[in-house]
Amino acid sequence: MGLTSAGTLSLLFLLAFGCMAATVRAWPRAAAPGPRAVGARALMLLGCQLSVLLALVTALNAHYLFYGSWTDLLSAAGGGAQAHRPAGGNAAAATRVVRTVQAGLDPGPRAEHVPAKDGQVERLDIRGVRTGLSSQAYVYLPPQYFQRAHAARRFPVVILLAGYPAADRLVWIHQGHVPEDAARAQARGRIQPMIYVMMRPTVVRGWDTECADVPGGPQVETFFAQDVPEAVAETYRVPRGRDGWALAGYSTGGFCAAKLAMLHSDRFSAAVSMAGHFDALMDPTTRDLYGGSRAVRMGDDLVWRLRHLPAPPVSILVASADTGEKTFPSAQRFMRAARPPLVVDKVLLRSGGHNFKTFRKYIPPSIRWLSARLRGE
Repeated sequence: MGLTSAGTLSLLFLLAFGCMAATVRAWPRAAAPGPRAVGARALMLLGCQLSVLLALVTALNAHYLFYGSWTDLLSAAGGGAQAHRPAGGNAAAATRVVRTVQAGLDPGPRAEHVPAKDGQVERLDIRGVRTGLSSQAYVYLPPQYFQRAHAARRFPVVILLAGYPAADRLVWIHQGHVPEDAARAQARGRIQPMIYVMMRPTVVRGWDTECADVPGGPQVETFFAQDVPEAVAETYRVPRGRDGWALAGYSTGGFCAAKLAMLHSDRFSAAVSMAGHFDALMDPTTRDLYGGSRAVRMGDDLVWRLRHLPAPPVSILVASADTGEKTFPSAQRFMRAARPPLVVDKVLLRSGGHNFKTFRKYIPPSIRWLSARLRGE
């Protein structure tokens, strides 16, 4: 049974109720004085609490999809992380972009689907030419992409990066509803038609790399800044210049979006950070990303970069909440440090936690903001 399956949840809740029923039945027998009876009562209470806690935590995970499988859970605990093999001299020979049509706003096939009317979701399997890293991307193409009147048009691109670990590969579709929001806004004339490349930042299982080029390890920054845009450009009609490219993300993906835009302003002109931090994290999920080098770590700290290095010519939208958002102090430091030619706008909620219910509120205004700044060809 899968980690998030109904069978697993049902079994765990039955176990919790069974434990409580057994405790109620056995309690009179364990009511006698003495250390053995006291120990028995303590074990019964502890067993019930653990079974209830396990059921609730599993249900919470199934709702928010922190971990989508047992493998993802074990990897996050350090039991399944895969060693990374850097790309060698023959990396170019291993480069691959496989395009698979999913059809419709939902990747499930639909007989009545008409791309020129409904748009289309496709899957790209990307293997980086420089890095040897591989990842899947789900691409939403607007209806105009398939219409004869726009056959020569190059559409702006937004690369969307989820948080860590984002166990559901379709999180931008299942929970973010990006294709539906984009189609609805386009139909109402609120945004221009754009291409959305929906991805996870987790390209090395069980490791929150913060989209960094790890010394002696996976070159994740290079993968998203160079390999992914080139794979998309080889596959679709997209702008040649930076004015047609942007990134957006939530949580870790928000940090990645802002960082990649700032460090690669030759490729990207704008980014949206939804509840993202702006400093260089280091915790059990990130391990040591910086090879013990303070200089390398500071290079990933966006506030430090603004205080000590020239500001890049990009636009950043900070989407956060005044109350309840743990990354808001970091966002405040970033906004205070911002200076031209960097342009910073903000969308602030009065309150909102660090969860997808809140992230979902940032997506529509973020799409409108990006549409107003990107240019197709």
